[in-house]
Amino acid sequence: MLSVPMRTAAFRMASTPLRLRLVHSPSIIATCQQQRNISSQDVFKFSESAATASDLPPLPTPPAPGLTLDELMASGESVLEELGLWSWWKPSSYFRWGLESMHVHLDLPWWVTIVAATLTLRALLIGVPVMSQKLVAKQSMYRKEMNEFRDRIDEARKENNQLLQQQILLEQRDFLKSKDIRLGRQFLVMAANGAVFATQFFAIKKMVAVNYPGLSTGGALWFTDLTATDPYYALPFISAATMALVTKVGIEMGTSADQMPPIMRAFMSYGLPVVIFGVSSQFATGLCVYWTASNAVSLIYAAAFKVDAIRKIFGIPPVIPPPKSAVQKNAISQVLKSYKDNKSIPPSMADLRQRDATSFKKAGRGKPIT
Repeated sequence: MLSVPMRTAAFRMASTPLRLRLVHSPSIIATCQQQRNISSQDVFKFSESAATASDLPPLPTPPAPGLTLDELMASGESVLEELGLWSWWKPSSYFRWGLESMHVHLDLPWWVTIVAATLTLRALLIGVPVMSQKLVAKQSMYRKEMNEFRDRIDEARKENNQLLQQQILLEQRDFLKSKDIRLGRQFLVMAANGAVFATQFFAIKKMVAVNYPGLSTGGALWFTDLTATDPYYALPFISAATMALVTKVGIEMGTSADQMPPIMRAFMSYGLPVVIFGVSSQFATGLCVYWTASNAVSLIYAAAFKVDAIRKIFGIPPVIPPPKSAVQKNAISQVLKSYKDNKSIPPSMADLRQRDATSFKKAGRGKPIT
């Protein structure tokens, strides 16, 4: 058995924490005094004094500073990628590349560049207006029959005879098929013209949005800044007026104005020019220059296709004019007359049943009559 002093010392040792015992242990203190730190020479066998400048690798050569946009344009290089205007899958990017190439290599002002690029692209796509004129000529050959179908449909609608209307539409479809008149070709012409217009429009619009160098000073006369709107509204008015003439001759739609229904003819003759004037007045003058140039090209095509020699070259049959006795009324007056005729049409049995059912529901849900 341990004596009382030994047991007391053992109890104190057990109750003292290990950290305090290590600190107050004489053997551990002596060992720590003899310990030294580990240096980088002990680990890597390398000393800082032994290192010389010849052992260090040479510093890398910094990259040469890039050229500015003005320097790139002066050297004839494209800046479309630097401005985010190039995407290989967008047709508008290729039109921008054509605009830039014409401006740089031909040294043309920007407004002349826009007009020249529009003329070039429309000349390359001359097949679209040729197809449109062929459709107009073929429809003019059967204008009398088409007007008869339209009058019969109007009479059947006035009588509220749905079955007769369907029968006349089937007869009209068979007649068009027998004469090789396909409305799908007309939609194809409109889609092709729309695609060309959208390509050029969005190409120039994006260049104006990023303020392509030179556009702000590339105008002429009163529109020197092609990135600003026209302060005198002259270009928007010219765009709207030329568009009204284009829709009248039917060079872009595969049909002339006299072959359109009254409502469509009224909108194309009066509504569309007003819309174009209001919209184009908010656009930059660069877009108005393109719009005016495109409409001018369409009018030039329309005048050229009136020459018999040119029509023979492209195989366009002659357009048969309407008879002089059939004087066409004003589009707005025809729309008003059609509206009055539709208001005077008596309701059908289905309309009467629907009206009675609606009245019955309202009466059932209403308050009782006292």
